[in-house]
Amino acid sequence: MKKIYIIITFISIIVLSCISEPKYSTPKGENIIPKDSLELLIYDIHLADAIITSKIMKTKDNKLVDSLLYVSVFEKHNYTREQFEQTLLYYVHNRMDTLNTIYDRVIDRFNLEKGEIY
Repeated sequence: MKKIYIIITFISIIVLSCISEPKYSTPKGENIIPKDSLELLIYDIHLADAIITSKIMKTKDNKLVDSLLYVSVFEKHNYTREQFEQTLLYYVHNRMDTLNTIYDRVIDRFNLEKGEIY
């Protein structure tokens, strides 16, 4: 039985070591969404998430409604989902402190609107 665990561990190490680091198309921060716009976009995406998870908009085909909700958020801000994802990747890998600040402001806005001022 011990041999099986050793073999599985060995195979796992080999497989994981072969996975390469993903390459991002915005390594230097080109074409990223500006901070202020990103904050508004993140806020609206989380509002959409809240609508989806609370099932406020109930239909037979929830996936379609969910997709349309996200599409409308990106259209409202004139950005694509790909631009948003690339911007998040840029901030996660290069400017995590800025991303944390953006999220702190988004959370503060939700708390303010909810009436929970700290």
